[in-house]
Amino acid sequence: MARRKKISHVETSALFRAISAEYGFDNEVVLSYFQDIDELQQLWETNNEVWVYSQGEKHQHGWLKESHLKGDGSLVPLYIGLHHTRVLDDKDEHDPLLVVSFEEREGLEHPVLLILTMIDHSDMFGEKGAAKHNTQQMHLIHKKLDCLVNGIFPADES
Repeated sequence: MARRKKISHVETSALFRAISAEYGFDNEVVLSYFQDIDELQQLWETNNEVWVYSQGEKHQHGWLKESHLKGDGSLVPLYIGLHHTRVLDDKDEHDPLLVVSFEEREGLEHPVLLILTMIDHSDMFGEKGAAKHNTQQMHLIHKKLDCLVNGIFPADES
């Protein structure tokens, strides 16, 4: 069942541009979605809350889906704490996504909603088909995003 979660405000991660670029969303592409992202941010900040839902539930544009729960109910441990939402208010257009997390801050009653990156479904959850069922391939996909949101970039891994 969807639940309401209070937030203090919305921020964009200092790593947003770098992480998004790793997934092919350079500054020009990100700017082309600026109005859509801004509308989401305004929606979330209007009442200082977001709606969080799980797999298979009806939802509305701007609601956040828990990223660690797979369609079959199993967990993606590296995605615990991550949520995602569609950037576009278009039921037929699934990409791109925004990946977000909640960050507790001293002195704030409610967490900050932190926008981490833009990404496509396939880069976050694997391509449809056989690759999506390849455990090793999926672990690499999950590990890459986990490393990036934690500030570890490919050139850093030596």
